[in-house]
Amino acid sequence: MKRISITLLIILSLATGIVQAQETMSPINTGAANFLTLPSDARSAGMGSTGVAMSGSAYAIFQNAATSLFTPKKGGLGYSFAPVLRQYESGHALHSLAGFYKLNPKNAILGGFRFYHYPSLNITANEESTAQRIRPKEWAIDLGYACEVIPHLSLSITARMIHSDLGSFGESQSANTAAFDLGIAYHRKIHSLKGANWTVGMRLANIGAKLEYPNSSESIPTLAKAGGAIGIPINQYHRFTFTGEIGYRITPSNVKAPNFGTGAEYTLKKLLMFRGGYHYGDKKKGDSSYATAGAGICLKGIQADFSYLFAKEENTLRDSYWISISYTL
Repeated sequence: MKRISITLLIILSLATGIVQAQETMSPINTGAANFLTLPSDARSAGMGSTGVAMSGSAYAIFQNAATSLFTPKKGGLGYSFAPVLRQYESGHALHSLAGFYKLNPKNAILGGFRFYHYPSLNITANEESTAQRIRPKEWAIDLGYACEVIPHLSLSITARMIHSDLGSFGESQSANTAAFDLGIAYHRKIHSLKGANWTVGMRLANIGAKLEYPNSSESIPTLAKAGGAIGIPINQYHRFTFTGEIGYRITPSNVKAPNFGTGAEYTLKKLLMFRGGYHYGDKKKGDSSYATAGAGICLKGIQADFSYLFAKEENTLRDSYWISISYTL
């Protein structure tokens, strides 16, 4: 059972970048369902893992559902694939599917699904037992609603069901829990500059009960984020978007720590996008620091995006990448 317990701790820790102090390589228990802390799509990932104040994204339910109302688009649907932790071990990947639909200018519904699979593992309870091969996986289903309560100000609430399946070995079994997000966003045009606007947003994510396994009770990653974004057109062909945000990991209590992200996007003729950003996190608390870059192309409502993560060699998120495709109408 000791070997099983150690393996369980490692599995629970993987999705945040191995969640180890790099100097000592000693595991840090960051709880469960840490895939919920990863960027969901290539645009967000390419801009330093920001998104709490960015509007117009099909993936808004994963960033801040309240921003879904601040886009001229009626709705959108997107899928994203991200093989992460490639420097540590192949087989880790996050799949994200999301969309939104505006019932009218003041109300929108949103939905999302994230699926994270780990590499297959051989597990033995002791030296005498036969090895069992398992394939841990976790997923979350989201349903959200956003409403403009007063002009330019919207609120959102998202309900989430989280499932964690660490594989069948020993007394292990899957666990489920429910959580919810709260979001708020305020958006205004800059009248002195045609086409310019700014947005500020806040989100409290994954407020919910722990995941209850047979031999442990693990916290899910409760997060608080606040930030802003500004869009500035140079002329009808060139536009810049800048974002910045601060976050705070609330649970588990042993990894409470702030993090910061900033990003920029250049858009050419509403056709080509080029992005860059930086994220700072405390590695002693299971977070990572890294730079990001990305690009995208949009044609007739169909947008394809790619982003890449750059980090030091000891950072297990190094060389992760995101590929996303979305459609808005």
